[in-house]
Amino acid sequence: MWKSEQGFTVNELLVAVAIFSVVLAGAYNAFLSSSQRLVLQNELIEMQTDARAAMDFMVRELRLAFGTPTITTTVTTNDTITFDRLEDAGYSSGGNTTTTLHDTRKTWSSSSFTASYTVRIISGTGTGQARSISANTSTQLTVSSAWVTPPDSSSLYVITRKKAFTRTSISDNVLRYTAGGSVNQPLADLITSHTFSQPDAHTIGITLTAQARNVDPNTGQKRQYTLTETVLRRN
Repeated sequence: MWKSEQGFTVNELLVAVAIFSVVLAGAYNAFLSSSQRLVLQNELIEMQTDARAAMDFMVRELRLAFGTPTITTTVTTNDTITFDRLEDAGYSSGGNTTTTLHDTRKTWSSSSFTASYTVRIISGTGTGQARSISANTSTQLTVSSAWVTPPDSSSLYVITRKKAFTRTSISDNVLRYTAGGSVNQPLADLITSHTFSQPDAHTIGITLTAQARNVDPNTGQKRQYTLTETVLRRN
């Protein structure tokens, strides 16, 4: 049987290489586009998850706000809320000195409360007094300055801690959380704006907007995600 020993010509090879290059370029562009969409989708999920987690945390904390929160402006209008979070409550069991409060029904762990906690008498003997807690045992609080009127067994008290949500810089887009001091712990990044409001004595409104890290190639803009919640206070 006759067999041809003729191979491919140079032109045929060039055409084959050109076709293969076009196919390869198309496959690469499709892969690149798919990868970009995946990265963008992951960024959107990260942004939305972080924003939702931050919102849920603020809602849980603000539900336990005691008294009237203070809404102020740090970077943008009404972006800071300072409040006293209710930590514990009970009736004094009596036998107090001018610098102590006993509650034999409690089993506090040693040093549960520091100077960032406040005990307030809200009913009974000593109503209206508030003192910083300097130390505690399992059943006794020691206050940092003496009671004017020592509480007795009729005294209803609450323990609160000063907390806040705010941003400290318009450039870093970090929502921060303060508990009992001036140290601001990062709560969520990518937060471009947030506002607090108090439409009435029982509710607190929160609006929060998060922004993606990178520009969406389809729109030329960074995607944003806005959440709004109304907190019904328990106290």
